Amino acid sequence: MTPEITLPLQQHPHFAAALAHMGRSVCFVDVAGAAPVLTVRQFGQLLVSRGPIWHQTGHSAPLRHAAFRMINADVRDDTLMRAAGLRCVMTPAHVAELDLLTTPEARKHAMTPKWRRAWQAAETTRLKISEHAYDAQTHGWILKADLAQQRSKGFRGLPHSLIGAYAAMHPKSVRVVIATQHQTPIAAMLFLLHRPVATYHIGWTSARGRAVCAHHRMIVTAADLLAQRGYRRLDLGMVDTDTAPGLARFKIGTGAQVRPLGGTWVRLPWCAR
Repeated sequence: MTPEITLPLQQHPHFAAALAHMGRSVCFVDVAGAAPVLTVRQFGQLLVSRGPIWHQTGHSAPLRHAAFRMINADVRDDTLMRAAGLRCVMTPAHVAELDLLTTPEARKHAMTPKWRRAWQAAETTRLKISEHAYDAQTHGWILKADLAQQRSKGFRGLPHSLIGAYAAMHPKSVRVVIATQHQTPIAAMLFLLHRPVATYHIGWTSARGRAVCAHHRMIVTAADLLAQRGYRRLDLGMVDTDTAPGLARFKIGTGAQVRPLGGTWVRLPWCAR
């Protein structure tokens, strides 16, 4: 693997190890000009999420000869994908990425004015922000709270079994940030680390946490800690202004760059490799 390449969670060896621990069939496939491509075998077909990650200009020939049935591409290159015999079945989603190679002052300057005011207000609130390695017994309440909010808001995230598998394989790479007021947790965030990138995976807040903008303070604290530890980027996940406009505004307000992914592509049976 080329050291300079920053892999998204779905293409990182940590993610592969967690999936294998869960019993999924995974393997890395070599594609010329790209980092080894993490694939998941499902119903006998190879599926790719957030890949390939190219370290040279992509060429269609290596991709055409790879046995991938479906690709959720990380970058948009319609010409390359079509030349490789793939057809687009879903337009690109967007992801928010916070650059951690800048200074804390530069990151604060990049915040939207409204978001910055909320963070500044949270800074004056008597909150205790703590960071821990994930422990299933100690932090199981966060997963229960997340399931409750998934039901109430009508969405579904990745299975929580992934968190347990990830922690089992890489115990120090699942981190929890908790905001406490009067010894009572009022908000929490969970991050999956896959150096040199970290991914924001779960966020929960109580009514009190929302009132004091706890998440604004927590994400800044997390970004500062990660930057100090040498991480290059914080992946805040998908930005969906249609179904989750509030969460989208929160992510955009941090100053993160919003970029399109590459869309979902399939190899049709009659598209020979």
